[in-house]
Amino acid sequence: MIKFLKLYEKIGIFILIVAASVFLAIVSPNFRNLNTILSIIMQGSYGAIIAFGMTFAITSGGFDLSVEAIMGFTSVIIAMLIPSLGFAGSIIIAILASCFVGFLNGVLITKVGISPLITTLSMQVILRGASLIITNGRQVVISQKSFMSIGASKVFNLIPTPIIYMVVLFAIFYLILNQTSFGRHVAASGSNEQAAKMSGLNVNLIKTVVYILVAFSASIVGVIRTSQTLIGIPTMAPGFTLNVLTIAILGGTSLAGGKGNLTGTLFAGIFISMIYYGLNLLNVQIFYQMLAVGITLLFALFIDGLRMKYLETAKVKGIRV
Repeated sequence: MIKFLKLYEKIGIFILIVAASVFLAIVSPNFRNLNTILSIIMQGSYGAIIAFGMTFAITSGGFDLSVEAIMGFTSVIIAMLIPSLGFAGSIIIAILASCFVGFLNGVLITKVGISPLITTLSMQVILRGASLIITNGRQVVISQKSFMSIGASKVFNLIPTPIIYMVVLFAIFYLILNQTSFGRHVAASGSNEQAAKMSGLNVNLIKTVVYILVAFSASIVGVIRTSQTLIGIPTMAPGFTLNVLTIAILGGTSLAGGKGNLTGTLFAGIFISMIYYGLNLLNVQIFYQMLAVGITLLFALFIDGLRMKYLETAKVKGIRV
C-alpha cells in the first residue's frame, strides 16, 4: 500500500488528466482542437495561480480561506483608482493592499495566536464588507477598454496571457519552495514547528511571509479577472476557495504540512478545469459542478489521510519508506 500511495503521490494527477483527456476526446471532438485545450488550461490557470500560494500555506501547516475576498478587494481597488492613477499605479497599489491583508493574516496567526481557520475566515467577511462599503454595494465599470490587454490578450496571437502568467509564477514559486533556504524553512515549520523554533528558525516571520505570498497570488488573479471583465466586482468568485484548496491537496500537498508539491498543483488546476469543461459539455447545472469539485476534494483528502496513516504505521514498525 505504501508503494502505491507513493506512486500515486508522484504520478496520480497525471493519470487523472490522461483519463479525463481520453474521456473528453471521445465525447467531444472539439476537445482535440488546440484552441479548446488552451481555453481549458487558461480557465485552470486562475485556480492554479492562487493554489501556488495556498501550497506554501498548507506546507507551512496552515491554510487561507480569504483568497476569494482578496480577489474582490483587488478588483475594487483597481476599478476605483484607474481613472486617477492609470493602469500601473492602480495595479501596484491593489497588489500592495492585498499583500498587507496577507501580512495581517500572518501577524494575527503567529503573534496573536488565532487559528488560521478563524483568522482567514474572519478576514474574508471583513474584506467582503469593506469592498461592498467602498463601492456602495455596486459593481464599478472600467471605461478604459485597453485595460483588457492585461488579461484578455494572446501571445503570438495564440496563447492566452493568463497561461503565460501561470507558467512564470509557477517557475518563481517552484524555485522559492525547492531551491531556496526559505522554502526549506517553510517545510520545516510545517513538519514540526517546535523543532523548527529550537533549531533557530524564525517561524513567525516565515509564516507571515507565506500568508503574504498567498495574498499576492490571489491579487494577481484579481487583476487578471478584472481586466477580462472591465468591472470591479466586490463579490468576485464566490466559492472559489473550495477550488483552490482542492487543487492544492489534489496536487499532492499534504494537509498535515511539511510537504508541498507545486508541480502537482499546476496540473491539478488543469484537471479541475477539465472537470468543469466536461460537465458543461454534458449540460450539468452549476450546483452539480460544485458538488463534483467537493467530491474531488474529499477524494484528495481521503488519499492524503491514507498516506499519513500508512506512513505512521510504517514508522512504528521501523519500515523505511
